[in-house]
Amino acid sequence: MVLTVSVECGKYLKAERGTLTLADGQLRFETGAGVVFDVPLSSIQTVVWHWYSFSAAFEATISGQHYFLSFVPRGVNLGVWYSGISTGRRWRAAMEGKPAPAGPPLAARVFIVFYQVVMIFVLACFALLALGAAIEPASSVFVRILSGVSAALLGLYCIVLTGQGIKAIARALRRKK
Repeated sequence: MVLTVSVECGKYLKAERGTLTLADGQLRFETGAGVVFDVPLSSIQTVVWHWYSFSAAFEATISGQHYFLSFVPRGVNLGVWYSGISTGRRWRAAMEGKPAPAGPPLAARVFIVFYQVVMIFVLACFALLALGAAIEPASSVFVRILSGVSAALLGLYCIVLTGQGIKAIARALRRKK
């Protein structure tokens, strides 16, 4: 089995993009400048998959050198982050000689649900604030119209997000049957 993926190596602002390859028990990391390491898995001194990365990154010590490899590039949206977690879980299973996990981790699914609920709540609060400004008799006509339109759009967006969430739950329940 051969796995190849684009990763970032390094923490904070010092990350360097490259290609990580796992083939025949050999782990190889290559950047535009050349091969950084190409070693058998058995020669890696330590591999740590931090719980807070949900398996989307790991630290490895190879020949006394520490490397932090992330399957999630910096500054991405939630969808790319979620995809990076799934990729990381497959890589972890392959590096540990275990079967690939089915589906994304529970913690990531719970986080996404929590994130969506918070987003709907915040949007609903802004919609109520805009509605309050729209019905304020002391406000100018322009402010009242603008606030009313904003409240309507925010409310509509909350309804759309709620509908998407309900559809996703229904799909998940259908898959379980």
